[in-house]
Amino acid sequence: MSLGKRIPEVVGLATVLICAGGCDTLNIKNPNAPDSPRALSDPSTVQSIAVGAVRTWYLTMQGDLGADAYPALTMVVMARSHVAAWNNYNIRFYTGCTTGNWDVYTTATNGTCGTEQLGATYPRVEWQNDPASAQRTQIEPLWYGYYSALSSANDVLKAIRQKGIVITDADNTKMVETMATLVQALSLSGIALNYDQGFIVTDSTPVDANGSPIVAFKSDTALRDTALAKFDAAIAMAATKFGVPGDFFGSPAQSYTNVHIAQIANTMAARTLAYFPRNAAQNAAVDWARVTGYASKGISSGTPFDWVFHDDACASWCDWLKVWSNDMTTMRIHSRVAHLLDPAHLPDPWNIVNNSQPNSPDQRLGDGTYRGGAKYAKLISAVADTHTVKRGGLDYVWSTDPEIQNKSRGAWHQSAVGQVRYDSLATCGDNPQGEVTGSGDAPAVLAAENDLIWAEALIRQGTPDLVTAATLINHTRVGPDLLGRPRGGASAAKPSFLPASAADGPAGLLQELQYEQDVELPGSNTAPFYNQRRIDKLEPLTPHQMPVPAKELGVLKLSLYTCGGASHPDGSCDAHPAPSAVVAALVTNAPQMWTEMQRQAQARREINAILGPRRR
Repeated sequence: MSLGKRIPEVVGLATVLICAGGCDTLNIKNPNAPDSPRALSDPSTVQSIAVGAVRTWYLTMQGDLGADAYPALTMVVMARSHVAAWNNYNIRFYTGCTTGNWDVYTTATNGTCGTEQLGATYPRVEWQNDPASAQRTQIEPLWYGYYSALSSANDVLKAIRQKGIVITDADNTKMVETMATLVQALSLSGIALNYDQGFIVTDSTPVDANGSPIVAFKSDTALRDTALAKFDAAIAMAATKFGVPGDFFGSPAQSYTNVHIAQIANTMAARTLAYFPRNAAQNAAVDWARVTGYASKGISSGTPFDWVFHDDACASWCDWLKVWSNDMTTMRIHSRVAHLLDPAHLPDPWNIVNNSQPNSPDQRLGDGTYRGGAKYAKLISAVADTHTVKRGGLDYVWSTDPEIQNKSRGAWHQSAVGQVRYDSLATCGDNPQGEVTGSGDAPAVLAAENDLIWAEALIRQGTPDLVTAATLINHTRVGPDLLGRPRGGASAAKPSFLPASAADGPAGLLQELQYEQDVELPGSNTAPFYNQRRIDKLEPLTPHQMPVPAKELGVLKLSLYTCGGASHPDGSCDAHPAPSAVVAALVTNAPQMWTEMQRQAQARREINAILGPRRR
């Protein structure tokens, strides 16, 4: 990060997922929680473990408190949603370019690499799933984080269902039980979306004579289907009236009711089904009618809301994806997305000669000027918006310093457009959201994301409903969105800069839908990766999923394998035998590894607080 644009720092120790990642699991001794049997007999502690399980899931998906192994930043660059060339998160290593003809790119453009000679080109590569490789680390956090959250959720459910723990009263106990079931579903969904296989262990998994779970690796589809069953269970349980305190979502303001939890579970179930495909062929085979059923009851139905967590400047709750992706001195929006917003002025692949100030019909970019203060506009080399009727970008800004990335690392890493939609969370000093700088409310899943999943399901299902799909798309394409915010076509001067979608055929609607996915969702979560993967728009050689981490394979004395690269240009994985051995060691290992990763992240934050954050 630049010295003028600091990321959130923490001085002093943060609470590091004490129960979320370190509670005894499945009656196997865990050195990080030597007294967990007694802890799981205390009602208040059981609720705290449930809060920790939610937080572990959230940090795994959105931030990992800034740990350099965090893969989401790598994945969004792989998806050509954002762009950067830093060695942080191994972004540079994993985001090479494609020379020659591919998709809309040709030899005349030097493929996706661009014709401007800024260092040597290099291709995409496979996941480096080798314990000796420094580039293996991006494969690990999702595995350890999601399984750690699952472990804690299982402990909570065992305390309630097997030990009969009552937490305050019956309604509050049902709330905690529902939240733990939701975490089971979310964790298994996360593994299913990202890995080619994994193990399924719940509070009802049989154990052997030593108390170890009897589990073996299962396919990604088995993981998906188990996650969906858990979402269904959480939805049914949320029929009981209860309130969920803000502690589960970072506090102080965030709290939800049982109705909200049912909507969240429906959205995340729809998301699991829609985002699961590894390619276009699998995408065509999705049960889109079932997706419609879930999405129609999701967070954009009824009284719509974004699923928001309160970040505390990365002390304990952290959306690191937004911290980095909305610092336009560090990351930019990819030229692919910029070109969608304004093909006339923003070239793709990158070409500095053809880059000029935009005049986009989409008000999320507008003319690329910055709507905030002139002092900050100068800091990011942006043009301040001085129009009487604002034309500056709602979400994106055009910079007069277009090539901020290390030029020796390739032209395809450059872009003149940056995202500022969530910029307050990056501690940049401009504070466009009007919150305490570096902390505030951060949407992990937008209501708009549910709308777009719902719209796609209506288009792709056996009997399409194009009229309703167009209406859902227009919530952001035209705006205002369901929460009243101006979006693509919203302007006081011209209420329809961006033409509204119409029910004019599935092909046209899908194109407009995919435009909204590309423009509306960046920075919220890793949806851009899944959306590009399932329509065959990840560049050749890019891994489409992750292998079981090498550390875990080593525990079981299994051969290493990987996904993507020259051997699998379609992003698939090596063929490997599915192990039949019990993998209890992995069940126990995940919480311990996650806790250790949090310790390392804390040490890094303390160093950064003294020396300042470093880009590599």
